[in-house]
Amino acid sequence: MGSNGTTIPNTNTSSAAKHRWKILARALVGDRSSDPDDRIYSVRRFQCFGLFQSHIVEDRRSSDADWFTYTSQEFEKLNLLVRQLRAESTVKIDSLLGFNNTGNICIWPSEEVMTYHCLKDVNWFRNKSVIELGGGMTCLAGIAVAACTEASCVVLTDGNGDSVKNLDLMINENKESFSTTAVSSRLLRWGPGEVATDLEARFDCVLCADCFFFDEGRNDLVDLVHSLLWPGGQAVMFAPHRGPTLQAFVHLASDKFDVKVTDHYDDKIWRLHQQMKVKGPEEYDENLHYPVSVLLKKTGSS
Repeated sequence: MGSNGTTIPNTNTSSAAKHRWKILARALVGDRSSDPDDRIYSVRRFQCFGLFQSHIVEDRRSSDADWFTYTSQEFEKLNLLVRQLRAESTVKIDSLLGFNNTGNICIWPSEEVMTYHCLKDVNWFRNKSVIELGGGMTCLAGIAVAACTEASCVVLTDGNGDSVKNLDLMINENKESFSTTAVSSRLLRWGPGEVATDLEARFDCVLCADCFFFDEGRNDLVDLVHSLLWPGGQAVMFAPHRGPTLQAFVHLASDKFDVKVTDHYDDKIWRLHQQMKVKGPEEYDENLHYPVSVLLKKTGSS
């Protein structure tokens, strides 16, 4: 059962994720048909908390993607150009149902909240090495850290090659904002095998949003984060509960990290969350939409 009593079939299997991608795939190719389970599985009925202002750059529209400016009244230094797929783009459905394309179509609430969380404490990132995992087309949190903090380096990653190409375009467009921070992107998937030697035990901070719900990758994600961080390093992660999936990740991570899980981590976001709950589960289901903070700290010598 979801936290509001909504039944979520097969939440702890990949079938729920696949159903969500079928919904998104239909939308992308202009198919307005529906399925009785769409209301249960769809998360896009809630778009975002409105923590940032985004405006389309009209003279840079194309047939497949648009550029947006992302700014904030709260964080004056934030002024990014972000490239996102257009909703009417022609996308092969099979590509959406293959490798996890979680962040490839849109910026999810967890990514939005993680970005906001990072910008609330820019001094923490000074001289730190940062990597974002599974950031999709935009890696919004990672690129915001690169632009607004004095991190020594930021590596933006995703497991989809098209996403990495998009990240390269965004890095080039925003390079004047990075100051002395070295920013790069690369293809990175989690799974069996050793992490690349140039990444092992290199990072002070791992960022990751809404990547817990694929059963087959959860243990691999824990292992990858552990390999990337050096002792004392931290992973800043946000994800909704999605039934038992967040707790399943926390259980696995507790074997290797000190773990802190927090629901009420920011007064502003908590207030917005409470306001959205009043609208009811047809518009906002906290089990699917409210990002919980999961902080992992690596201890020991390995």
